[in-house]
Amino acid sequence: MIRRAANVTEEENDKLHVNLNPIALEADLAYFGARMELVGTPKTCYQEAQLKVYRVLARSLEETLLRLRRA
Repeated sequence: MIRRAANVTEEENDKLHVNLNPIALEADLAYFGARMELVGTPKTCYQEAQLKVYRVLARSLEETLLRLRRA
């Protein structure tokens, strides 16, 4: 049974749904890896920020994949 937060409409609840499909997560992980390779050595503050975000997102996806594989 899926529970939803109090005072949340069905439409809002649908927006909160997260796709935990391992294949899709692996594709996202590959995307972030490619983006990091494209940036290479950052030359601007913007590129440094991009790399930080990509690393955090990749780490989060890796942790989620590990949890899904254990389940």
